[in-house]
This record gives sequence, C-alpha cells and structure tokens, in this order.
Amino acid sequence: MNQPTEIKDFATTIDQNLERGKVRVIVIDGNEGTAHVTDAPEHGKTIIQTAKGHFARVDHEIGFKIKK
Repeated sequence: MNQPTEIKDFATTIDQNLERGKVRVIVIDGNEGTAHVTDAPEHGKTIIQTAKGHFARVDHEIGFKIKK
C-alpha cells in the first residue's frame, strides 16, 4: 500500500485520478483545506482515521481470498 499523497492542484479532476484496475480513495479535509489520494487494497478494508476533527491516518486491513 502506498502512503496517501496530497493533491496540491485542486483543479485536478476525477478523470486524472482514475487508473484502470485500481480502486482509489480520495479524502477531503475541510478543516485543513487539503485533499489526499491513496490506493485501496484489492481485498480488504480502508479505514480513515481522524484526530480532533482532522484527517490523521489511513489504515488498511488486508485479507486474502481463498477460492474453493
């Protein structure tokens, strides 16, 4: 998993963040006036954590699917 990347250019569009075959998460923090983008795991959960109302951390809970 990659570290969240700050989106510095607010004119960035959704199309510019689309990457075929990937699920991405965009977090918009209105308190700090920032936005970040990160990849989501192929199988698992992405947990956005805040501290005192501000975006603080991204946790990934990754699992592996076993096909039978």
